[in-house]
Amino acid sequence: MPVDRNSFNKWNGAGTFFQSLIAKADSKGKSKAEVGIGRNRVESNNESHDSKSNTTTILEPQTPSLHEVADTDTLCSQCASLNLSNHKFTARTTLTTTTRTSTTTVVPAEFDSTGFDPAHLGTLDQIYRRSTACAFCRLIYDCTHSDTGGDGIGHDGLDAEGKQVSCQIEWHLDSRAQDSRPTTRRMLVFNEHGAFPEFYVVPVAPSSNHDAIPVGRAMDRDAADMRLLMTWLQSCQNEHTDCSNHQKANLAALTIEIRLIDVFALCIRVIPPGETPSYASLSYVWGQTQQMMLQTDNTDTLHAPGGLLKFRLKIPPTIWNAFEVARQLGIPYIWVDALCISQDDMEDKARQIQVMDKIYQHAVLTICVAAGEGSQSGIPGVDGTSKSLPQNRETYRDLQLTTMRPVAALIGASRWDTRAWTFQERLLSTRCAIFTNAGLVWQCSTTTWREDMTSPFGDRTLWSLDSVGSPLRALMGNPLRSYTSCVRIYSSRKLTYLGDKLEAFNGLSTFLGRKLGSEIVFGLPSRYFDWALLWEPEDAGERIAFDYYSWRTAVLPSWSWCGWDHQVDWRLSTVGGPLFNLHEWLTEHTWIIWRIAKDQHWKLVHDSCDTVASTTSNQTTHTYQSKRWDGYGPSAANAYGRSDAAAKCRHSASVPLLHEIDCLPAPEMPVDGRLLFKTFTGFFTLSRKSMSKSTFQSALVPGLCRFGITDISGDWCGSIILDKSWMNSVGAVFEFAAVSDAKEFTLEELDTWTYYIPEERQQAEWYCFNALMLKWSPDGNDKQPLAERVGLAKIFQSSFFGRSFKPCAWKRIVMT
Repeated sequence: MPVDRNSFNKWNGAGTFFQSLIAKADSKGKSKAEVGIGRNRVESNNESHDSKSNTTTILEPQTPSLHEVADTDTLCSQCASLNLSNHKFTARTTLTTTTRTSTTTVVPAEFDSTGFDPAHLGTLDQIYRRSTACAFCRLIYDCTHSDTGGDGIGHDGLDAEGKQVSCQIEWHLDSRAQDSRPTTRRMLVFNEHGAFPEFYVVPVAPSSNHDAIPVGRAMDRDAADMRLLMTWLQSCQNEHTDCSNHQKANLAALTIEIRLIDVFALCIRVIPPGETPSYASLSYVWGQTQQMMLQTDNTDTLHAPGGLLKFRLKIPPTIWNAFEVARQLGIPYIWVDALCISQDDMEDKARQIQVMDKIYQHAVLTICVAAGEGSQSGIPGVDGTSKSLPQNRETYRDLQLTTMRPVAALIGASRWDTRAWTFQERLLSTRCAIFTNAGLVWQCSTTTWREDMTSPFGDRTLWSLDSVGSPLRALMGNPLRSYTSCVRIYSSRKLTYLGDKLEAFNGLSTFLGRKLGSEIVFGLPSRYFDWALLWEPEDAGERIAFDYYSWRTAVLPSWSWCGWDHQVDWRLSTVGGPLFNLHEWLTEHTWIIWRIAKDQHWKLVHDSCDTVASTTSNQTTHTYQSKRWDGYGPSAANAYGRSDAAAKCRHSASVPLLHEIDCLPAPEMPVDGRLLFKTFTGFFTLSRKSMSKSTFQSALVPGLCRFGITDISGDWCGSIILDKSWMNSVGAVFEFAAVSDAKEFTLEELDTWTYYIPEERQQAEWYCFNALMLKWSPDGNDKQPLAERVGLAKIFQSSFFGRSFKPCAWKRIVMT
């Protein structure tokens, strides 16, 4: 494709290499633009011969015809060794011969596997020099040096530090049909250290080939293909039974009135409870500029026909563009948060947030704007807003090739994909049309399509490489895994007001709660509460302080992940033991009766007599699996369905009655969100001492550190992951509250068995406690001290009962 001459002139000392490259590109630009699309198809040799004694079948997917280009290019010796051809990108099936005694499968004689092995193409500076005469090198040059993701790669092929950058390729199988047999391949071009964003290389098919197997597709840079989007929508509605069933399963009637924008009358309509007209929803980033909002003083004007036109200059381009998308798709209404929620009415805002899951699930389509920095940027390809990323194409003989970023990387590079509110909007939606700077992307629970690829419609292709990394997959499979995946991704997202962290997850909480058969309490499922408390930080961060600009009136609790500004996860080193049989662990290895302050009263976090029916309860599953993931067991005698031994706390006998601290009554009229519980505590010091060699040490991000914990004798007795700022507190004594049994130390926590307990490591199990490191809050007082969670530790049980700096005590704790 033509190369920008001005960008090269900025690079001094380019020499004849760059001059020849410019001349080559300029001379080719016109001829490529004028060339037509060939109509000749490469015929497939589909034939079948059947007899009683011998069956020979050749099954080959039809090879798509490619552009017939007059001025073909050459390849350098390095790229020629890849043996590029149409067949390389088609996953050809084998020839099978069956006789009375045997079945033989062979590769057809015309199939050439040369070039399928992973290969090193050299360094980028070498590739750039070869690009004057090599079409494939030029394709790599166009995709790595430019503003489309060069990340500091100069026109000389060196990185920002002047170092060489290696370039590798490998082949990936693509486009699985229902029988799980791949139909196509893509070539992945990458650097093993991520020096430039990886991308795929695929052949380009003629525009008439939209229903063939997935290959590249030429796009209009200036306009999104709305006809294609309409085809996707109709195909999903008519053919994707999983998507239709998903939407029907969540179509409980809205019990409150909502507002929708009439895109033809250009006004806001009030939709009574129980009515569900066809509408789209919009997911976008507000940005830093002042946003036009529905408020008490403009509500009458905006509800009158044509009312939105009176605010034409105040309503941002992204919203106007979304109206146009809905109109072209024939969808009469659209839901936009800024204009459908009264932003200065806190009661209305709270009501609408409570039904956010239903609003997005009811929508026929969610228009997602994964481009620009805010609502002033517009939607790429709509009403004159162009796509900023070019489509790179090069030709070799009869093969025209194009490049494309993986969908996850393309969307992940947008500001939209970093925001907390947009995460649940995307996951709750039945169908998403995602507008990016490189074109349209369609995602639903069945498949992923993209504007720069041909799209087999219906259920023929259910999976492609474009589905990899989709957060929609986080909702598939085991409900508990769905929950942890969603929290891990969501907790890394950004919020303008940190105090909104729980509200921006509320819609997903409702959805996940139905899957888990559990109430979600401050982001944690009550049915698995002891296990849910075992979250740990994935990056450095701080406790979220009270946010004056948030509509919440109280600080988020320290015991929940929603009270912290960092990403969290449930590390396998911590939860691996319980996951062998989670139900058994919850009923046999936990003992605390958790109570939470709600409406100024103490209430059980979970009551086994009042468990919400799980949406998966009607599924046919193996008896053991059902029990394994069941959460707390049902029990009329014990709120948490535990065995008698666990309910009475099998460890309490180890704590001398002399040290029972239970003299303080539970506070009356408690602040909502505080946690009340009884357990035993021990006192230990924070240490720099690590008990894992580099071979087994945890791979922690900068800012986090695995600290050691030592007992009164100075012996290592546990570990904890904390922010590195806690280095200042090494040597200080802290209080730890045991909350559940832990099966063992993993090698990343303890790789040298010191016989701290008199057992062989292979035989020892359930010899540790999961324990919360406590910090006493200044908000407490002598009558009612308040604890804050600092982190989650794993400590030898025997340390509590014999090696604590202060005697182990059975204690009532109120945690904020």
